Amino acid sequence: MRGIPVHHNELKKPHTVWFTGAAWKWLQLSAKESNTSVGELLESWVREKMDTTPIFPVSEFHPGDET
Repeated sequence: MRGIPVHHNELKKPHTVWFTGAAWKWLQLSAKESNTSVGELLESWVREKMDTTPIFPVSEFHPGDET
């Protein structure tokens, strides 16, 4: 569904990230094995890191939340 957050509380926006061919292939295979997309695989990994390794105040990621 476009325009409606499905897995997260906000919409995704496009960003450019560069990978070596080997890293990109690994990401594609890992995503396929997890039955998801590369974008969602990376999103899940980053969100896990955000929850376990806070390096910025919570409000940086979730405007309106208390720090």
